[in-house]
Amino acid sequence: MNETNEDIQPEPQPTPETPETAHLSEQAATESATQDLQPQVETEPEPTPIEEPQVTQPEPAAIPEKTEKLKADKKPPSKFQIFLRKALIGLGIIALVFLAGFLTDHYVRYQPLSEKLDQTQAELETANQTIADLESENDRLTTANRTATNEIAALEEELTAVRANALFYQVLVDVNTARINLFLEDIEGAQAALEETQDNLDDLLPFINDVDPELALSLPRRLDLIVSGLARDPETGLIDLELFTKDLLALEPLLIGE
Repeated sequence: MNETNEDIQPEPQPTPETPETAHLSEQAATESATQDLQPQVETEPEPTPIEEPQVTQPEPAAIPEKTEKLKADKKPPSKFQIFLRKALIGLGIIALVFLAGFLTDHYVRYQPLSEKLDQTQAELETANQTIADLESENDRLTTANRTATNEIAALEEELTAVRANALFYQVLVDVNTARINLFLEDIEGAQAALEETQDNLDDLLPFINDVDPELALSLPRRLDLIVSGLARDPETGLIDLELFTKDLLALEPLLIGE
């Protein structure tokens, strides 16, 4: 009876399984199944305990073993690969040295030349601007000079006209003075009045020739005859001077207009 009571003792409640206690739970389940198979004397059949499903943890992958196998399977580099690696490293160093030399040469040689070229271009632009300014100033001065030349030419023409008018009136005054002296029977005074008339008439002839070429040819000869005949025939000389004066007065509007 005591053994029966001992067999009927309440079973402890299952504790939550953990990965550490999974193996212990399996052993306890095995022992319980063994005890159920043994014959029991004068005992009532015990209720079969409900086993909880066991959760099995996946075993960790054997990564270190695969890594070691890969390392073991990996072959050492061949001599050609080592040579190729060293050649690539050498070519890289040579390329870096070449690039460094190119940059150094650029900044040492070409950079100053580039700066000098920029300065020269700036000076050239300044010179071109100066030339353009000088050309503009030259054009302005040329225009001013042309205007001044035209004004001088106009003034010279006016001066020539004034001189022609002065010579004309001087000849006319001399002839009238000679006429007055002849009218007063002062032959010497008439000759003295006509002494410079010939020179003044010679200076006036180019202007007379422009307006009346025939008269420019006859006036000097007539004046010579008048001067040479004053002492011999004063009356005829007086008549000739009157005709000479009429011809001069006919020229007055033409010479003054010029």
